[in-house]
Amino acid sequence: MDDLKAKAKEEKSSPLLCECAERWLESGRRYWKPTTYDVYRRIAGRYVIPELGNYRADEITPEKLSGFSDGLSKSPGKTLSDRYKKYICSLVRRILMAEGIQICPQLPEFHIVHKEMLLPGNDDLNRLEEYLLEHLEESTCLGILLVRYTGIRIGELCALKWGDIDLERGILTVRRNLQRVRIYEEDGAEAGAGSGKTKISVQLPKTANSFRIIPLADGLLKILRIHARGPQEYMVSGKHTEWAEVRTVQYRFAAILKKCGLQPFHFHLLRHSFASDCIHRGCDIKSLSEILGHSSAQVTMNIYVHSNMYVKKEMMNLICEIAE
Repeated sequence: MDDLKAKAKEEKSSPLLCECAERWLESGRRYWKPTTYDVYRRIAGRYVIPELGNYRADEITPEKLSGFSDGLSKSPGKTLSDRYKKYICSLVRRILMAEGIQICPQLPEFHIVHKEMLLPGNDDLNRLEEYLLEHLEESTCLGILLVRYTGIRIGELCALKWGDIDLERGILTVRRNLQRVRIYEEDGAEAGAGSGKTKISVQLPKTANSFRIIPLADGLLKILRIHARGPQEYMVSGKHTEWAEVRTVQYRFAAILKKCGLQPFHFHLLRHSFASDCIHRGCDIKSLSEILGHSSAQVTMNIYVHSNMYVKKEMMNLICEIAE
């Protein structure tokens, strides 16, 4: 009788979190983009399963999740930001919710500091633009110039074909995103585990809002008309491929900055500089949000509507009456 009770109790107990995580990953794999699956799989495999995998799902209490979060701060290697730790913990909650756990633990408190965005200065951007305009026969230079004046993401640039640009109407349509992703077997294991096998994946844009139409400035449109190629050709080409992947464009961008005698900065700051320039020149947030492909105007405001050092200096000059 005792054995039967023990067996019944075991059957009623919730599954291990590692089992829940695997079910959640494989269930979502049918609907997620390869890049999304790759991110979730790596987070689960690197952080969640090693620390919480052997606990049963109903044992993941708020205290347990808080302790897990504290442990992330002591993880070997790169220090994790509070924002990333919150993302990892929210993934644990999603796994539990998918398993039907009625009372999911609340996320631990995180102190997320919004750092001031350090954008390249106008002098640096002008020097970069001069170089780009002098080397427009190079597809990478033309692509960088396009990012500077449209704010598209680097993956969107790499996936952009000339057919996505309507030179008559003066619009650009963002339809695809190009990324390199890991290759996984059907069971979720990495293909050739440890070999780091990857592939190029051209997929739909990041979100539904990322699929968008962007009007092109007249000056930029004039340049594009001069250098236009066939509709099926990629705007930025690789050395041995018809397209250039993200890492290649980043390497080329770094080399261009060096040729210009500029301090290195991240390619994505071109997008931030575009957005900041738009706001500084009075562009309304709703229009800018749609151009950037954000999910809402609030997202745009949270990222960009704050003071930066350039704006602060202009403000100080406005109130300072001391003659130069």
